[in-house]
Amino acid sequence: MEEQKLEAVEVKCPKCGYTMIIYMPKEEIPKCPKCGTQMVISELLDEGKYY
Repeated sequence: MEEQKLEAVEVKCPKCGYTMIIYMPKEEIPKCPKCGTQMVISELLDEGKYY
């Protein structure tokens, strides 16, 4: 059985700008909880950025 690697992805609503982080392929790209628009991938979070 092949294990799937989870990737952290930031998704953003193109209409209102709401962002959230999901883990793919475990989760599907959701609809925006504020306005109901289908969210799009904004950034792949695989670089280990530290602020």
